[in-house]
Amino acid sequence: MGALAEETAKRKDPRNNLRRAYKVFSNVLFACILALLAVLVFSLVYSALVGGPPTVLGHRMYIVMSGSMSPALGIGSLTFVRPTAPGNIKEGDIITYRGLGEEAQLVSHRVVKINNVDGDISFTTKGDANEVQDPNPVTASHLVGRVALAIPYLGYLLHYVKTKQAIMPVILLSVVLLLLSEGAGIYKGLRAKGKGKKPGNEGEGNRGS
Repeated sequence: MGALAEETAKRKDPRNNLRRAYKVFSNVLFACILALLAVLVFSLVYSALVGGPPTVLGHRMYIVMSGSMSPALGIGSLTFVRPTAPGNIKEGDIITYRGLGEEAQLVSHRVVKINNVDGDISFTTKGDANEVQDPNPVTASHLVGRVALAIPYLGYLLHYVKTKQAIMPVILLSVVLLLLSEGAGIYKGLRAKGKGKKPGNEGEGNRGS
Protein backbone atom coordinates (compact mmCIF):
# COMPACT_ATOMS: atom_id res chain seq x y z
CA MET A 1 0.00 0.00 0.00
CA GLY A 2 2.88 2.34 0.79
CA ALA A 3 4.39 1.94 -2.67
CA LEU A 4 0.98 2.53 -4.28
CA ALA A 5 0.41 5.69 -2.26
CA GLU A 6 3.86 6.97 -3.18
CA GLU A 7 3.23 6.32 -6.86
CA THR A 8 -0.14 8.10 -6.65
CA ALA A 9 1.51 11.09 -4.97
CA LYS A 10 4.12 11.26 -7.73
CA ARG A 11 1.42 11.31 -10.39
CA LYS A 12 -0.38 14.16 -8.62
CA ASP A 13 2.81 16.21 -8.26
CA PRO A 14 2.57 19.16 -10.73
CA ARG A 15 6.33 19.05 -11.25
CA ASN A 16 6.10 15.52 -12.60
CA ASN A 17 3.31 16.57 -14.96
CA LEU A 18 5.49 19.42 -16.23
CA ARG A 19 8.41 17.05 -16.73
CA ARG A 20 6.25 14.64 -18.70
CA ALA A 21 4.82 17.45 -20.84
CA TYR A 22 8.32 18.81 -21.50
CA LYS A 23 9.53 15.33 -22.41
CA VAL A 24 6.69 14.82 -24.88
CA PHE A 25 7.25 18.28 -26.38
CA SER A 26 10.99 17.63 -26.73
CA ASN A 27 10.41 14.31 -28.45
CA VAL A 28 7.89 15.80 -30.87
CA LEU A 29 10.17 18.75 -31.65
CA PHE A 30 13.13 16.45 -32.22
CA ALA A 31 11.08 14.23 -34.53
CA CYS A 32 9.89 17.27 -36.52
CA ILE A 33 13.44 18.59 -36.93
CA LEU A 34 14.67 15.17 -38.02
CA ALA A 35 11.82 14.80 -40.50
CA LEU A 36 12.40 18.30 -41.86
CA LEU A 37 16.09 17.64 -42.43
CA ALA A 38 15.33 14.33 -44.07
CA VAL A 39 12.81 15.96 -46.40
CA LEU A 40 15.21 18.76 -47.31
CA VAL A 41 18.07 16.38 -48.04
CA PHE A 42 15.89 14.09 -50.13
CA SER A 43 14.32 17.00 -52.02
CA LEU A 44 17.68 18.61 -52.77
CA VAL A 45 19.24 15.37 -53.97
CA TYR A 46 16.21 14.61 -56.13
CA SER A 47 16.20 18.15 -57.51
CA ALA A 48 19.88 17.92 -58.37
CA LEU A 49 19.33 14.63 -60.21
CA VAL A 50 16.25 15.52 -62.24
CA GLY A 51 16.53 19.33 -62.33
CA GLY A 52 13.93 21.91 -61.37
CA PRO A 53 12.90 23.18 -57.93
CA PRO A 54 12.82 20.89 -54.87
CA THR A 55 9.46 19.15 -54.55
CA VAL A 56 7.70 17.66 -51.53
CA LEU A 57 4.41 15.76 -51.84
CA GLY A 58 3.65 17.44 -55.14
CA HIS A 59 4.44 20.93 -53.84
CA ARG A 60 7.29 22.92 -55.34
CA MET A 61 9.42 24.88 -52.92
CA TYR A 62 10.43 28.47 -53.69
CA ILE A 63 12.19 31.14 -51.65
CA VAL A 64 10.59 34.58 -51.31
CA MET A 65 13.17 37.15 -52.40
CA SER A 66 11.22 40.42 -52.09
CA GLY A 67 8.83 42.09 -49.68
CA SER A 68 6.03 42.83 -52.13
CA MET A 69 3.75 40.32 -50.38
CA SER A 70 4.65 41.31 -46.83
CA PRO A 71 3.42 40.48 -44.24
CA ALA A 72 1.77 37.37 -45.72
CA LEU A 73 5.03 36.33 -47.40
CA GLY A 74 8.08 37.87 -45.79
CA ILE A 75 11.55 37.91 -47.31
CA GLY A 76 13.23 34.58 -46.69
CA SER A 77 9.97 32.64 -46.40
CA LEU A 78 9.76 29.23 -48.00
CA THR A 79 6.62 28.76 -50.07
CA PHE A 80 5.07 25.44 -51.04
CA VAL A 81 3.36 25.86 -54.40
CA ARG A 82 0.83 23.33 -55.64
CA PRO A 83 0.37 23.13 -59.44
CA THR A 84 -3.25 24.16 -59.97
CA ALA A 85 -5.48 24.39 -63.02
CA PRO A 86 -6.45 28.00 -63.91
CA GLY A 87 -10.13 27.18 -63.43
CA ASN A 88 -9.53 26.28 -59.78
CA ILE A 89 -7.93 29.60 -58.88
CA LYS A 90 -10.12 31.97 -56.86
CA GLU A 91 -9.95 35.65 -55.97
CA GLY A 92 -7.80 36.08 -52.88
CA ASP A 93 -5.52 33.16 -53.70
CA ILE A 94 -1.78 33.77 -53.77
CA ILE A 95 -0.40 32.39 -57.00
CA THR A 96 3.11 31.89 -58.31
CA TYR A 97 3.68 32.72 -61.96
CA ARG A 98 6.39 33.43 -64.48
CA GLY A 99 6.89 37.06 -65.26
CA LEU A 100 7.37 38.57 -68.69
CA GLY A 101 10.71 39.07 -70.40
CA GLU A 102 13.65 36.87 -71.22
CA GLU A 103 14.56 36.08 -67.60
CA ALA A 104 10.94 35.22 -66.73
CA GLN A 105 11.44 35.53 -62.99
CA LEU A 106 8.95 33.86 -60.70
CA VAL A 107 6.54 36.10 -58.81
CA SER A 108 4.06 35.30 -56.04
CA HIS A 109 1.19 37.81 -55.79
CA ARG A 110 -2.44 37.76 -54.74
CA VAL A 111 -5.27 37.41 -57.27
CA VAL A 112 -7.57 40.43 -57.06
CA LYS A 113 -9.60 39.74 -60.20
CA ILE A 114 -10.25 36.84 -62.56
CA ASN A 115 -10.69 37.71 -66.22
CA ASN A 116 -12.49 35.36 -68.61
CA VAL A 117 -12.62 36.44 -72.23
CA ASP A 118 -14.09 33.85 -74.59
CA GLY A 119 -12.85 31.06 -72.31
CA ASP A 120 -9.32 32.47 -71.98
CA ILE A 121 -8.64 32.93 -68.27
CA SER A 122 -6.17 35.45 -66.93
CA PHE A 123 -5.57 36.92 -63.49
CA THR A 124 -5.11 40.46 -62.28
CA THR A 125 -2.67 40.35 -59.40
CA LYS A 126 -1.29 42.66 -56.76
CA GLY A 127 1.33 42.46 -54.05
CA ASP A 128 -0.14 43.02 -50.60
CA ALA A 129 2.56 45.62 -49.87
CA ASN A 130 2.15 47.37 -53.24
CA GLU A 131 -0.18 50.31 -53.72
CA VAL A 132 -1.15 49.47 -57.30
CA GLN A 133 -2.07 46.35 -59.21
CA ASP A 134 0.43 44.60 -61.46
CA PRO A 135 0.33 46.14 -64.96
CA ASN A 136 0.07 42.87 -66.92
CA PRO A 137 -2.55 40.16 -66.30
CA VAL A 138 -1.19 36.66 -65.68
CA THR A 139 -2.16 34.28 -68.46
CA ALA A 140 -2.86 30.61 -67.90
CA SER A 141 0.35 29.65 -69.69
CA HIS A 142 2.41 31.61 -67.13
CA LEU A 143 0.69 30.15 -64.07
CA VAL A 144 2.89 27.87 -61.95
CA GLY A 145 0.47 27.15 -59.13
CA ARG A 146 -1.19 28.29 -55.93
CA VAL A 147 0.73 28.95 -52.73
CA ALA A 148 -0.54 26.38 -50.24
CA LEU A 149 1.83 27.10 -47.37
CA ALA A 150 4.55 29.56 -46.41
CA ILE A 151 7.01 29.10 -43.54
CA PRO A 152 8.86 32.26 -42.42
CA TYR A 153 12.67 32.28 -42.61
CA LEU A 154 12.90 28.64 -43.71
CA GLY A 155 13.92 29.86 -47.15
CA TYR A 156 17.23 31.05 -45.72
CA LEU A 157 17.96 27.50 -44.59
CA LEU A 158 17.00 26.05 -47.96
CA HIS A 159 19.18 28.62 -49.71
CA TYR A 160 22.12 27.61 -47.53
CA VAL A 161 21.71 23.85 -47.88
CA LYS A 162 21.57 24.23 -51.67
CA THR A 163 25.19 25.37 -51.67
CA LYS A 164 27.95 22.83 -52.21
CA GLN A 165 29.55 23.73 -48.89
CA ALA A 166 26.41 22.75 -46.97
CA ILE A 167 25.52 19.41 -48.56
CA MET A 168 27.89 17.28 -46.48
CA PRO A 169 27.24 19.06 -43.15
CA VAL A 170 23.47 18.67 -43.63
CA ILE A 171 23.83 14.97 -44.45
CA LEU A 172 26.12 14.42 -41.47
CA LEU A 173 23.74 16.30 -39.18
CA SER A 174 20.86 14.12 -40.36
CA VAL A 175 22.89 10.98 -39.66
CA VAL A 176 23.90 12.24 -36.20
CA LEU A 177 20.31 13.09 -35.31
CA LEU A 178 19.18 9.66 -36.50
CA LEU A 179 21.84 7.95 -34.39
CA LEU A 180 20.87 10.04 -31.37
CA SER A 181 17.25 9.09 -31.86
CA GLU A 182 18.12 5.40 -32.05
CA GLY A 183 20.45 5.70 -29.07
CA ALA A 184 17.77 7.40 -27.00
CA GLY A 185 15.35 4.57 -27.81
CA ILE A 186 17.87 1.93 -26.76
CA TYR A 187 18.66 3.81 -23.55
CA LYS A 188 14.98 4.07 -22.64
CA GLY A 189 14.53 0.36 -23.25
CA LEU A 190 17.47 -0.57 -21.01
CA ARG A 191 16.31 1.85 -18.33
CA ALA A 192 12.81 0.38 -18.38
CA LYS A 193 14.22 -3.12 -17.97
CA GLY A 194 16.35 -1.93 -15.06
CA LYS A 195 13.32 -0.47 -13.31
CA GLY A 196 11.46 -3.75 -13.79
CA LYS A 197 13.96 -5.58 -11.53
CA LYS A 198 12.89 -5.02 -7.92
CA PRO A 199 15.74 -4.75 -5.40
CA GLY A 200 15.97 -7.58 -2.89
CA ASN A 201 14.65 -10.30 -5.18
CA GLU A 202 17.91 -12.22 -5.01
CA GLY A 203 18.00 -12.02 -1.19
CA GLU A 204 14.48 -13.40 -0.91
CA GLY A 205 15.46 -16.37 -3.02
CA ASN A 206 18.40 -17.22 -0.73
CA ARG A 207 16.49 -17.14 2.56
CA GLY A 208 15.83 -20.88 2.53
CA SER A 209 19.50 -21.82 2.36
